[in-house]
Amino acid sequence: MNKVVLMGVFVFISLFFQSKISIADELSVPSADDSEILVNTFPADGKYLIIWLPPEYGFRKAHTLFSRSLSESGVEVWQADIIESLFMLRGAEPLRSLDGRFIADVIEYAHKTTGKKIILAGDSYGALAALTGAHQLQKRVNTKADLVGAILFSPYTYAYIPSLGMAPEYMPVISSTNIPLMIYQAKGSGAIGQFDSLLELLQKNDNPVYTKYVPEVMSLFYKEEPSKAMLKQAGPLPRNVVKMLSVLDKHKVPDNAVALSSRSKSGSGIDIYLKEFKGNVKPIAIELADVYGNRVVKKDFKDQITLVNFWATWCGPCVEEIPSLNRLKEKMDGLPFELISINYAEDKDKIARFMKQVNVEYPVLLDNDGDFAKQWKVITYPSTFVIGLDGEIKFGVNAAIEWDSPELIQKMESLMKTRKK
Repeated sequence: MNKVVLMGVFVFISLFFQSKISIADELSVPSADDSEILVNTFPADGKYLIIWLPPEYGFRKAHTLFSRSLSESGVEVWQADIIESLFMLRGAEPLRSLDGRFIADVIEYAHKTTGKKIILAGDSYGALAALTGAHQLQKRVNTKADLVGAILFSPYTYAYIPSLGMAPEYMPVISSTNIPLMIYQAKGSGAIGQFDSLLELLQKNDNPVYTKYVPEVMSLFYKEEPSKAMLKQAGPLPRNVVKMLSVLDKHKVPDNAVALSSRSKSGSGIDIYLKEFKGNVKPIAIELADVYGNRVVKKDFKDQITLVNFWATWCGPCVEEIPSLNRLKEKMDGLPFELISINYAEDKDKIARFMKQVNVEYPVLLDNDGDFAKQWKVITYPSTFVIGLDGEIKFGVNAAIEWDSPELIQKMESLMKTRKK
């Protein structure tokens, strides 16, 4: 690790362990419909100003640390919590449906009062709000705001969560984006499997899109208290962001917005029960190591019911359904049934520590880089596939359920009585 990276990590961790993190200045921005948007500002003397929009869970301590670090590097940051200012409930759907006028108003006000060049930023579904605000600003004929582009951190931009095995559909603004972008993508993110398809849409209008992968974490910001891995990875990034601002500034933001298509209404959301599988029914062969280092190979899924469960220790619903999976395995003992779990992109030592605290009575295989989950088109966790005696996927669910309920046991037993001719 070079001196620059070490210094960035040191500064970031030093800020975290200070007894008090300096509080940002508060500002009220007049906006559409006589609303006021409350903004926390981190002043700086440089020519750039980042307007940061929060993710579906709101701003965390790591956002403040990152913003403070950018401010100390000469980049002003405004944290604009529009959802809270409008008294809306937090979540992904409010960010999907957020009126971009409010964001455009903040952009214009920031430029008018500071004279600085504006960059939008957002992480998770906050990235969607950033793109929506930029698109709305481009539709304003007489705007004088100097927008440079947007910086996105592990963006989530789905129009809805599709049924298991189906490809996601993105919000219309994704294929209508034509501004310069910089994306920092966490390699442990659940969206990593769809990142290539997202990039393809974001570059549809020939706008420059720069990317940088962030290892070891699923996100830089999601935890209330940032983990050591989050602090380590976030430490050097403010310096990189500062450098990328001048790179984005070399490109011109088009004066006109690309027309939006209508949003699909066919989304199914998260499942609450086992559904008939609609994707490719042929399962991908399994060749992975388990948590103890043993190699597990399974290419032929015929002649038994196989349940393949993708999960992670950080996923609350995944952990909640482990006891019912244990009970299901016990109830199916002596029958042609196999339960295999595949952990998503976590260190085996971390999983081993977890398994000392939580009883897991079935094999845990390691998808070290998340590539195997990508092959199975897994988007959310937990995701579980049920394979029939004929070796084809019959059912799936992209949420936690009670696996030993009478209805589920009956469904498993009925599968054992069927075989494709």
